[in-house]
Amino acid sequence: MLENAVAISSIRLVVNADGFGQSESRNRGVLAGHRQGIVTSTSVLGNAANPEAIRDALAAAPGLGVGVLLTLDGGAPVARPASVPTLLDADGNLRAQRQEVLLEWAKNTIAPAHVEAELDAQVARLRDLGLVVDHLCLGGSARFLPVAVQTMESVARRHGIAGLRTSVERPTLAWALDLRRGLATAALGAVAWYSRRQLGARRHGPQSWGYFERGRLDEVRILEIIGRLGPGSHEIICEPDDEPSLMALASTRVRDALARRSVELCRWSDLF
Repeated sequence: MLENAVAISSIRLVVNADGFGQSESRNRGVLAGHRQGIVTSTSVLGNAANPEAIRDALAAAPGLGVGVLLTLDGGAPVARPASVPTLLDADGNLRAQRQEVLLEWAKNTIAPAHVEAELDAQVARLRDLGLVVDHLCLGGSARFLPVAVQTMESVARRHGIAGLRTSVERPTLAWALDLRRGLATAALGAVAWYSRRQLGARRHGPQSWGYFERGRLDEVRILEIIGRLGPGSHEIICEPDDEPSLMALASTRVRDALARRSVELCRWSDLF
């Protein structure tokens, strides 16, 4: 019984770098953040070009957890274009602008079956290359579409993937100081909360942090997040493709703060 109590009161933290495959700088940053810092996991862009090169790069970091960042925005579709026509622009690519996707969804011109076909193809392609995928998450406009969240669970079940991220971030005073980001984060959280209510057993992912600070997560904010972590599972989302963010993730002060609070760094696969 005492062992169960200790397990319940422990703090487990995934530090996930989003968008592997988005650019060479992002790839270098993710790998450096893992080797030199506290990054434990990454989410590969679902329709990233040259997936074989991505597989080879990740093979050099066997301790790094791998997920798929599912997207409906920009670039070529992974599914056969003829099977997902309502997701595509006139050039046969996924629509480049988030607003375009949301507008087409509001007009009821995007077929849910096409969303599922594309998201499933993104996961299948990376798994077929030999990547062990332990979580799925949504990027861009897909984060705001309940159908995409529900489809993500369906795809996860089909591929036996236990981890799902639906970003629900607790508000802080910083949201009021940057109202535009704060409102966007709150809107995403509201959609994610609603979407979680529709999901089954996989809906209870870790508490997420860092979406509000995307692109500017520094040492001070990471230390603040660590101080607010309660018992249970958490995830810090980061984008380590510049020197300041890499320095923050490799900071001695950050490591000391994790040690003082007995925070266990882990991957998504360690949570299930």
